[in-house]
Amino acid sequence: MPNPSSDRAIAIVGVGAILPDALNAPAFWQNIVNKRYCISETPADRWSIADYYDPDPAAPDKTYSKIGGWVQGFQFDWKKYRIPPRVAAAMDEGQQWAVTIADEALADYGYPNRPLDTERTGVILGTAMGGELHYITQNRIIFPEF
Repeated sequence: MPNPSSDRAIAIVGVGAILPDALNAPAFWQNIVNKRYCISETPADRWSIADYYDPDPAAPDKTYSKIGGWVQGFQFDWKKYRIPPRVAAAMDEGQQWAVTIADEALADYGYPNRPLDTERTGVILGTAMGGELHYITQNRIIFPEF
C-alpha cells in the first residue's frame, strides 16, 4: 500500500519569472544575490503622478504612493508561440507574461529535449494581478463621472 503522503508529493522541476528589473528567473536570482532594490518612482509613461497621487491615504480614487516595482522592457514574441498578430494584439500583458513564463519554466526543465509526462505535469502561475475589484476601481479612475 502506498504511503498517503507520497500521493501528494510534488517536484518543482523548472521555474520562470517576469518581475521588476528581471525579465527572467536567472535575472531575478542575480537581483537577489546582488541585493538589488527594484522599487522605484512611477515611470512617467506608466501613469501621471499629477492626476493620481495624493499624500492623503483617504483621498478617493487616488494613491498615496509614488513608488512601485515596474516591469519594463518586456517584448512579447508572438511569432515564437505561433499566436496570430491580431490575437496577440488583443492579449492582456498579464496573459503574455503567463505564456512567456510557462515557456521559460518548461525550458528550465529541459523541454523539448527532455521527455515530459503531460499526465503528471502542471503549470502553477502566481500573480499579484487584481481581480474583479481591480477592474471596478480602474473604471472609477478612468471614468470618474460614473
